[in-house]
Amino acid sequence: MANPLTGDFEAVLQISGSTINRLLATLHENAHTNPKLPSFPHSVQMRLGDDHALEGVRGLAHVQIAVPRVTLIHGVTDRFHLEVGIRAWFQADPGTGPMPAFIHGTVVAQYQLHDIDPTCRGWSKTAADFLWIRVIRDSVRFEGTAKDDVGLVGVLIGDAASDAAAAAAAAANVARVTRQTARLLARRFQATPHPVSKRFRRGSMRSLNASGSSAVALPVGLSGEPAGDINSINNVLLQGSDLAVAVHIGYIMGLTGSMLDAVKNFSLNVNVHISTGTYNPIPDFDTVYRVGVHPPSVVWEPHGNYGLFKVTVNGWANTDSIAPNASFEIKQSIMLDFDAGSGHLRLTAPWTAGVVVKSSGLGSGFVADAVSSQVTKSIGPIVRSACASAQPALDAMTTRTFDLSKQLQTLDAQANVRIEGAEFLQDGIVLRGTIDLASHHGVVIKTEKTFHEDAHTALQSWIPGGRIDRFEWSWTWTGSGEPGLAKFSDRFLLRRPRGSAGRWGVSSGTLLLPGLDGFGSVCLQITGVQVDGRSGEWVTVTSAKQCKRFGLSMSTVFANRERLYLVDMPELSKDVPLPEFSELAWIALPRTRDVAGAANTLVLLLAEPLDEQTTEALVHGLRACRRFDTGLSLLVLYREGVLQKGGSAMIAELEHLRRKLQIATVVNEDVRGSWSRALGLSLSSQAVGWALISPAGDRSWVHEGRVESATLATALDMHLKRSEDVRSMHVRLGIELGTVLSPRDLYGSYADTLDELSDPHCPPSPLGRMGTSATLVTFVHAASAASITHLRQLTAQVQIQDNQDTQDQHQVQAAVTVVAVFDGASHQEVQSLQAQWGLDLVAVADPQGQVSDRLGVSVWPTTLTLDGDGVVRHVQLGGRSKPTQPRNHDLIQRESSNC
Repeated sequence: MANPLTGDFEAVLQISGSTINRLLATLHENAHTNPKLPSFPHSVQMRLGDDHALEGVRGLAHVQIAVPRVTLIHGVTDRFHLEVGIRAWFQADPGTGPMPAFIHGTVVAQYQLHDIDPTCRGWSKTAADFLWIRVIRDSVRFEGTAKDDVGLVGVLIGDAASDAAAAAAAAANVARVTRQTARLLARRFQATPHPVSKRFRRGSMRSLNASGSSAVALPVGLSGEPAGDINSINNVLLQGSDLAVAVHIGYIMGLTGSMLDAVKNFSLNVNVHISTGTYNPIPDFDTVYRVGVHPPSVVWEPHGNYGLFKVTVNGWANTDSIAPNASFEIKQSIMLDFDAGSGHLRLTAPWTAGVVVKSSGLGSGFVADAVSSQVTKSIGPIVRSACASAQPALDAMTTRTFDLSKQLQTLDAQANVRIEGAEFLQDGIVLRGTIDLASHHGVVIKTEKTFHEDAHTALQSWIPGGRIDRFEWSWTWTGSGEPGLAKFSDRFLLRRPRGSAGRWGVSSGTLLLPGLDGFGSVCLQITGVQVDGRSGEWVTVTSAKQCKRFGLSMSTVFANRERLYLVDMPELSKDVPLPEFSELAWIALPRTRDVAGAANTLVLLLAEPLDEQTTEALVHGLRACRRFDTGLSLLVLYREGVLQKGGSAMIAELEHLRRKLQIATVVNEDVRGSWSRALGLSLSSQAVGWALISPAGDRSWVHEGRVESATLATALDMHLKRSEDVRSMHVRLGIELGTVLSPRDLYGSYADTLDELSDPHCPPSPLGRMGTSATLVTFVHAASAASITHLRQLTAQVQIQDNQDTQDQHQVQAAVTVVAVFDGASHQEVQSLQAQWGLDLVAVADPQGQVSDRLGVSVWPTTLTLDGDGVVRHVQLGGRSKPTQPRNHDLIQRESSNC
């Protein structure tokens, strides 16, 4: 009868199904970063149908791929189920076969292990060393949604088809996706043969899945090659562990062979002095006893945490003298247990052997004492020697995991196998342990504009070793425009309904988006699941919100090279009084002659609200312009304080004008008069000033005072420079999420002067210890009230949080360090600001803006959150004012449900 632990074999290695899925998560995270390790892609862009198009389908597919998951099939040796989540956007070539545009769901298939035919070209010598896993094409099915891109008209009027017709169309789309997927898995995405040792080849493994636990079982030969019927292995032995090694009781009992042989050959001569007593006529005498034993017996006695070999030996002690012969019985218990410290099994004899001697007659007491003493002394070394000789065989049970570690490291370079415990049972021993794999990284958010710049795409976003379930997009505008929010599960695109482009390249659609139609921020937060690094189960993960800021696609290289600022005013879109400007951030335009993607900019400087005369000149002047070879944006700048006084009604009026003109427009203030000075305009005597800035950043035309529409049109005709339509420029921060930031990276040579700037009666600034605890690094502008307000709020919040942490945990915690880099301020000015506002933080002066420029900071305040390892975990642009409540855009939501 087969052993319930090992079947027909000496030993069996079992690896949990959850560990298989953890390994697949590692392959997903590899993402082709290490060419020596197999990988599973997280996103691909590929052409379909260029070679023998299936059903006439041809086009470009953009696909996000989640981590694959395996389900083991009980009792099989060559197959398993695999499922993987996908999300795709398919762009069909004109006139080709029908294929849905938006695909979201799970691909389920069965895979089979195959031997490679050695007659295949190039495999004659190595076929036996590889394992080839191939999809069973007929088993492939797609479960999910597959929707056509109905376009704006379909979104607005809905689907007039009957429910039955709609269901039939949906089923047909799913069937198309299934057929295309099956072909891809069988051809383009078939697995590459993987090198394996003969222990892991086809037919040498059996999958088990019973009672809520699954495992892959592999026979192991401890004294030679494994021999037996693999189908005799039927029971999962893991009990929640990653791996188990079961050893047959027969092999365990064989460990006692050398010990029993040593005992079986035991012989001894014992000299005994026999005293006959004072009144006995027989004088005292000495005699020699010849000691021998019968074949010993051994019994296995398991105790859960350890096992005992209970050895019984019967023997005799005979003499040729008149003294009586004797018999004796030896009982010796030998313990087998597991040493967690070394990770090995060990044999010990913790108790002295028990020897019972039977003898009667003349001097029997002397005989019993002498024989018992000598046998006891002799049996101890024999037992210890036998335990030592058995140790290599014991080590073979645990070191078999070395082969497993080597095989796993061909998939995960950091794989490691540890035996952590053992269970001693009647049928044998089960060793259990842990398989350590590389830890997973956090959510990766990457967004960009599509090739035709008609949508934002998050195709390259992914959860390493996981699956994205939801995209939550939000956006705000710089100066004007309504903020918004859109959530999707079936697509990674943020699109606005299609609309015709106006004269100056701006869409006429009812819904516009920053980065596509103007300037502002587009943010994305991702929610999904990730394979837990220990259990292999799904755990929910949510990313921090990550934003991309899009600004004017222009560069300014005026003679004085003064930094030009705008105020970040997303709140102006709300129909409420404007907030205090102390709550709003400053934005700086670049000071370089980078003309990539830049267009002309018409600047309108206003000392008072826009009046009818100026509006008419602007509208008719732009319409009368005869240049169609150039791009143009409009920058409306008011003298500081005018917008705050005019409120949202003024913004609404300008927003209406922008839509009427269909020109990319930014409404803002002439912060600290920097624009007036740079353009050489004065609003002290005139209410209006005009200027054209070329794509190269130069002033190509300047006019002080009012103009007629014809004059403006003529100026545009003469001075506009040829360029593409205006484009929103991604304002990049030089520090990305995941970057490790050191003090020298941040402060450069300033770190060398810390001792000189410190008070000799105080310990060194915590600046040098950045990374030992949580750190907030905030970039502020010395002249901005918004920055000072932000700093005061930030330090107050950190102080409250530190106090709460200390009280909650009843111990002193490492306080969060706040480091502030003051742009445009000397060291003395920074000290004055700290004293004036009572700011408790580490302050760094950046008078020339070198630190800000080096790190690409162009928004003040900008705040970086660093964890205890100095890794940037969050980036916040702007201050901590009350956030704008975005509007849910029903049109986009309906597009998501109907397309």
